[in-house]
Amino acid sequence: MLVATTVVMALVTGLSFTFAATVMPNLAGVDDHTFVVITQRFNENLWFPLSFTAALVLTILATVLQAAVAPGPAVRWVVAALLLYGVVLAITGAVHIPLNEEISGAGHPDQIADLAGVRDTFEAPWVTWNTVRTLFGIAAVAALARALLLHGRQHRP
Repeated sequence: MLVATTVVMALVTGLSFTFAATVMPNLAGVDDHTFVVITQRFNENLWFPLSFTAALVLTILATVLQAAVAPGPAVRWVVAALLLYGVVLAITGAVHIPLNEEISGAGHPDQIADLAGVRDTFEAPWVTWNTVRTLFGIAAVAALARALLLHGRQHRP
């Protein structure tokens, strides 16, 4: 369970990192119309909410199983990962989802009178907070990696 949790958490964090390192910097160079068209499609991807939910469920299960079946120093690190991922989810829920819904609800890009205004409202906070949630995600992955290491040491023959 701990390995699966670490892999899924790394994938989710990798997605946020990809947006921070490539997607949003590349979108920074496009015109307002293209920017709005692309960002309105962010919510159309079913894999994103599924992966975010899977990471949460697996981390909760890993915490419970680690505490019940293999109590020891690794439990602290799994709990730390759960708390760190809680921050990722809080940022996503408080910042990214509302921004995504706002830009999606702005209307068809061809009919938005102030594309630059719509973009300005979205871009800077989305990018800034994505960087923050990525850093918390990286910390969660590191905590899970530490838990794996300690779990392995605890169960050596």
